Amino acid sequence: MSDSKISEAEIKEILSELARVSTGHLKNIFSSAPANKTWEEIEERLSKGEILKDICELSDDYMESSYKSAKQKLEESAFVEAKDIFYNLCLFDQTKPKYWGGLGKCCEGLKEYKQAIESYKMLTLVTGGAEPLPYLCLGYCHLKNKDKQSALEVLEEGKDLCDPYDHEQRPVLEQFENLISICNK
Repeated sequence: MSDSKISEAEIKEILSELARVSTGHLKNIFSSAPANKTWEEIEERLSKGEILKDICELSDDYMESSYKSAKQKLEESAFVEAKDIFYNLCLFDQTKPKYWGGLGKCCEGLKEYKQAIESYKMLTLVTGGAEPLPYLCLGYCHLKNKDKQSALEVLEEGKDLCDPYDHEQRPVLEQFENLISICNK
């Protein structure tokens, strides 16, 4: 694997930044948390690794409904509104790839490429680095951010995940090859 693989320190930095930025926002959100939970209890359970969705007793149906709303807004190019929902979904349950992918697409739509890169890095983490598409998105965002070297590294890594003999993966492989050729110019 190349140096572009996400290191444990980088993952901790991303999660710490998400938590730092979100802590004030979380306190506001928790005004709607179940009445039997104090901020201190929530903070303690978070420190033990519990998922915020479970702490706040949010149902899977509620999360799926929120996801569908965010996805619809994304499809309508209402990027700001979709981003807010996806951000909260990621905050409440950081284990779902579709939340990170949606957040990344919203950031791309808003031309916030650094934030999109962070979202896609989390997506690669959540998928265990086994899916090529997040690397394609990362490469594209690095290119839009004028960082050809980083783009090349993640694109090469993602391309290696594609099976050149799999007919269904051929279009994805071609996209990798096209972006790699742009990086090499």
